[in-house]
Amino acid sequence: MDHGIACKICGNVRNNKIHWAKERLLNLRHEFQYLECASCYSLQIVATPANLSNYYPSEYYSFQNPKFGLGLNPIVYFLKKSLLRHYLHKFDPTGAFLSLFLPHPFHWMKPGMIDFDSSILDVGCGSGRVILSMQRSGFTNLTGIDPFLKEDLQNTKYLKILKRDLFEMSGKFDFVMLHHSFEHMDQPEKVLNKIRELMNPNGKLLIRIPVANAYAWRKYHTHWIQLDAPRHLFLHTSLTMNLLAGKTGLNLDQIEYDSTFVQFASSEKYFRDLPFSDDFSMFTGKQMRDFSKEAERLNKIGDGDSACFYLSVK
Repeated sequence: MDHGIACKICGNVRNNKIHWAKERLLNLRHEFQYLECASCYSLQIVATPANLSNYYPSEYYSFQNPKFGLGLNPIVYFLKKSLLRHYLHKFDPTGAFLSLFLPHPFHWMKPGMIDFDSSILDVGCGSGRVILSMQRSGFTNLTGIDPFLKEDLQNTKYLKILKRDLFEMSGKFDFVMLHHSFEHMDQPEKVLNKIRELMNPNGKLLIRIPVANAYAWRKYHTHWIQLDAPRHLFLHTSLTMNLLAGKTGLNLDQIEYDSTFVQFASSEKYFRDLPFSDDFSMFTGKQMRDFSKEAERLNKIGDGDSACFYLSVK
């Protein structure tokens, strides 16, 4: 059935579907319409709530303070930086030894993408968990912004965590990253144009987001954990990311799927009309292992429900 509502990304109006989705994270149960595009397969909220900030209360998970403090033992700092140097393909015998026991602390960080003194902007940083972790591994030029913060959290030479909207930002950055924040932003083409302005000529962009039309969406539909109405305004696909990149002077260089067991464990709870929580005690150990194995399989075939999109300036 044609609803006469055009996709805000590709413009398609034919055979689009409308889904009603409930707010479940805060258990408010408010309902919102989402358009599923029949052409690019994206999902997008039909009308953005005027009171969207009400859905980001102070207890929202991304605003929680990291469990680690700002101080760091010099020896631990050395070891963390050595490990990361190895994973960034820099010669470091200590890091090579540590890698026998410890995984990459930032699985999305690729060799040659950034260095320890690169200027880095984290858009939608929340309380700054990612850049605080990066600082503890040796990075020295970090800025995080989030419009939903109550106030600036840090503002030093090496680390800034600021209450800022993207469109209030100026300057140039070697690396811009959005860790599950792009889906929270209205007008994605305008957002990418602004980010392109903030990137140095050889700059890199990482966008980690939920992926629409993945297996988890097809299985759970409006009970899919990553739909997250109404906070997730746009849920993209590889098609929409390619389309938006082309419109904004960016190249989409690589896609790497990184979904986890959460797409099953949390969606199952929503499907059973249970509230959100990090407590998965209702599942057996075998079920949790099976969820993880299935996530790994889906990632390998490009059907996981979240992905890392790596972009660069054309």
